[in-house]
Amino acid sequence: MNDIKRVDPGGGDRSAVPDAQVNIAGYRIGFVDGLSASLCEEVADLAQRGIAGYCDDRPVSASLVRSRLTNALTGAPPVLVVARDGSGALAGWCAVRRPEPGEPRARLWGPVVAPPARRTGLGQRLLERVVAAVEWPLVTTDVPLDRPGAADFFTGAGWRVLHTVTVLHRPAPCGPTARFDRLVTAEEVEDLAGYVARAAQRFGGHAPASAQATLDRWRDDARFRPENLLLDPSTGSLLLALAQRNAATSELLLAEVWGTPAARPRLIKAALALADQNTLDAVRAVTRDDPAPFVAGGMSVLGTCHLFASPDEQQPGHGSTSDPAQGGPACP
Repeated sequence: MNDIKRVDPGGGDRSAVPDAQVNIAGYRIGFVDGLSASLCEEVADLAQRGIAGYCDDRPVSASLVRSRLTNALTGAPPVLVVARDGSGALAGWCAVRRPEPGEPRARLWGPVVAPPARRTGLGQRLLERVVAAVEWPLVTTDVPLDRPGAADFFTGAGWRVLHTVTVLHRPAPCGPTARFDRLVTAEEVEDLAGYVARAAQRFGGHAPASAQATLDRWRDDARFRPENLLLDPSTGSLLLALAQRNAATSELLLAEVWGTPAARPRLIKAALALADQNTLDAVRAVTRDDPAPFVAGGMSVLGTCHLFASPDEQQPGHGSTSDPAQGGPACP
């Protein structure tokens, strides 16, 4: 099966060729071939404005956009459709990151629409265009329930809830950094790939082929730093923390916590102390598991998000039912 049904020719970051001169409420819609530096800046700016004030709010940068939309293992660019107004300014975008080997679904990002273009049908058109261009089953990134109309947008389009995740947050501390038992970091382990693969299989539920590629995917993330991958060798547990900064703010995302019940609180407390030591503004976590260990570590529940599966996918039983490759925080 071909992975792309139909992709219209792109004309660069500021001049995407419209799909048969499609215009929606005065906005030109078309596909682009790649991620130029200027386009990544535009996409990041619009994404940041779209999430501001909701539970999925976090720092977004051009480097983060490039690393999250590009396939980590193959380097293939996303299937990306954009909309521009009469002046050429970016009014909306929607993208699909191509699936990696072993992933049952590709990841949908967006649609993201500028405030002046909302309630014009532009978001629906962007979604329709990018979905029609690919043949993979799709799963959304985190769709926050506190954003008016966001979940209804997907349910109205026939998408079904695949997972529900809890978003937790902790602002910068006012007092001294808490003490914690020192853990090993990725910099101190010789066979890091083997350690991560074993943890991915044991705690993350990943198949062997997917587990072996886990570290490669993490390293391709613009936020990855070896010193922020915390390990507990006595239990084989780990916590992946991703630091992100932009011009306005910063955060530490607790992206993956794989471990025994006894190790998880230690890992979380160590990560919170790591954020304090690096003077990051906030700590965020997104989990499908019981949030109690995060709350015990001093974090508060901020909200809830759904992840939606595309309507053309069969009900559970299609592909992987546990879907471990999509189990982490979808909207970093």
